Amino acid sequence: MTSPAAKLLNIDSLNFYINDIHILKDISLKADRGEFIGLIGPNGAGKTTLLKCINGINKGSGQIELDGVDIRSMNSRQIAAKAAMLHQDTTVAFPFTVMDIVLAGRYHKLGRFRPEGPEDYAAARRYMEYTDTLKLEKRLINTLSGGERQRVLFAKVLTQETDLILLDEPSSSMDIAYEEQLFKYSYELTREGKTVIAAVHDLKTAVRYCSRLVMMKDGRVIADGEPEAVITRENLRLSFGVEALVYRNRITGLIDFHISAGNSDKRNVKIHVIGGGGSASGVIRQLFERGYSVTAGVFSHGDSDLGCADVFGIKTLACRPFSEIDDDVFNENVQLIKAADMTILCDMPFGRQNIRNLEAAKHASALVIIEDEDPKNRDFTGGMALELYYGLRDKAVVVESARLHEVLP
Repeated sequence: MTSPAAKLLNIDSLNFYINDIHILKDISLKADRGEFIGLIGPNGAGKTTLLKCINGINKGSGQIELDGVDIRSMNSRQIAAKAAMLHQDTTVAFPFTVMDIVLAGRYHKLGRFRPEGPEDYAAARRYMEYTDTLKLEKRLINTLSGGERQRVLFAKVLTQETDLILLDEPSSSMDIAYEEQLFKYSYELTREGKTVIAAVHDLKTAVRYCSRLVMMKDGRVIADGEPEAVITRENLRLSFGVEALVYRNRITGLIDFHISAGNSDKRNVKIHVIGGGGSASGVIRQLFERGYSVTAGVFSHGDSDLGCADVFGIKTLACRPFSEIDDDVFNENVQLIKAADMTILCDMPFGRQNIRNLEAAKHASALVIIEDEDPKNRDFTGGMALELYYGLRDKAVVVESARLHEVLP
């Protein structure tokens, strides 16, 4: 008998082998109603294998309970009444109609010889409308695009009307609009008390929609918890083998990350960026992605360029807003410029507050000026900045931002 306090899913010491290859290693996992759990990790981590074990397709050692009942004591119909799975492969070999495919989700509710009744058709049409596939009901499944088939198969999963829904990289065949919609559907289902466990390849999508992430590597769970606890620099390095900056996105409020190119040949090349007013953000990002050692400034506190540099962990110089650059900060800026192999002057506006950035740029051993807009339109000093700018320009390499990569060392 099922305990009323039983977890919807309880996995204890699950191991799974294919021949002599140990695929899943001592997996223990619990899931409650209303959770949206994202399984994340590199290819070959064991995400799909785990989902197939939960659904009874793969037979491993250890224990898996659905709603307090060991799946080893359940037949396929009984498992289908508890858990429904959307597979990554959308291939359907036979030319069934879309309606026939979706109705197949009701088989566990029907007797061996009982045909589908009005309530089965009503359920099928309800979920087809929900997934925007009702207009396809008379089409043959093998005439649909991959994304259309995926949505039809999702409608079939929903028509099963189970408390647990398993999704194996559900958006792999979908365009971006329907990918977003499918995850929104899944989130809504968890709000209604269902549990969704999805293998997700896009980490940023997983962070946006999942209430909990389970990170896997080589068949083991290496992290399990809320997204901010799982998406860490150390975990990304351990699971995916990448160097990443992890931060909280100021716009979305969610945990976000940026993966560095990590080009060791570039790390010894120092580039100093002079900008402000948002002019340096794209340059900083490009240099970071290419693996250069970057410094930047002088920015005003509150400048978006300063926020961008903070995200990438770049050393910066800053001054008070609406104030001129003082001697101490100016001298620090000169030292960073002298230490740099290249200095980049961005396409920024010039005012009395930042004119000393132009004075500091005179000390550059190699100066690149980005010029997308006529500097006359960016001068708010009555010509003082322009005089300095044109003096720098005569000795610099001048490029448009789109061609910056052509002059980088």
